[in-house]
Amino acid sequence: MRPRSRSTRTSAPLSTRSRPLTALIALATSIGLALTLLTATAAPATAAGIPGPTTASLEAAAGPLTTATYTVPRPSGYGSGTVTYPTARGSYPGVVLMPGYQGTQENLKWLAPRLASWGFVVINVGTKTLTDDPESRGRQISAAGTQLLALGKAPRNPLSGKLNGTLGAAGHSMGGGGVMAALRDDPRFRAGVPTAPYHPNGNFSSVTEPTFFLTCQSDPVAHGDTFAVPWYTSMSRAEKLYIEVPGDHLCPMTGYGDKAKQGKWIVSFFSLWLRADTRFGPFLCGPARDADKNDTALVTRWMDTCR
Repeated sequence: MRPRSRSTRTSAPLSTRSRPLTALIALATSIGLALTLLTATAAPATAAGIPGPTTASLEAAAGPLTTATYTVPRPSGYGSGTVTYPTARGSYPGVVLMPGYQGTQENLKWLAPRLASWGFVVINVGTKTLTDDPESRGRQISAAGTQLLALGKAPRNPLSGKLNGTLGAAGHSMGGGGVMAALRDDPRFRAGVPTAPYHPNGNFSSVTEPTFFLTCQSDPVAHGDTFAVPWYTSMSRAEKLYIEVPGDHLCPMTGYGDKAKQGKWIVSFFSLWLRADTRFGPFLCGPARDADKNDTALVTRWMDTCR
């Protein structure tokens, strides 16, 4: 599970037999480009003052950055929005949080400051109505992402200059179905975390962006076998992570489940895929994840595309 190039085009190889000098120049250029990309990948994390993660730091209630909140004064295309953001100088990826059926911002309130303190600008949204279906929630995720990016470009607000243009989304239940709809329909969203996701008519085989499904073993509403597992299986071109944990449909919500572990996984996933910070990769794919993966009291099913 490593950040990949998003380009789908490859150029024809040069013939080293007929054009040896050209091939050597191309090789040198490629090496130089690779070094430049590695430097660029590491730079955002360093500039943001984010230290190397440890199991203890990722399982703590807050990360290394101080945060503040901002209430969106005039939400456009969704019901309400509270933004939690790092106060440190720098620009960061944006993440939209979407609640489930009959849910409010309280559903995923636990996740907003946790993500923000690890270098994300997080908008926790309320829907237009409590009964909006997953497709409507997907459109509202897109609308919230649009407004979040606009606030980052606008002067005279606390978010000015804070957004780097990259977007992700996390949601619960119908909000998780909305995350899948946003990943399917809006190419600006580069990674998603649908938790206990529900969408009765969803077909997401076309989704190619990294997706982390967090489900609940005893969920009577949106069991992974009914929704998330078939979606996971159908997404043949995406990097994927699937973790099932004990609990019912509420297990990803505020006040339920093991938030130390859930927070560690979600922060690591977004850090890897939205910020290309490979320091977080081992907690999802490698020795550092094995203690979680092999703990049957903590994880009842784990699937991934680690290579």
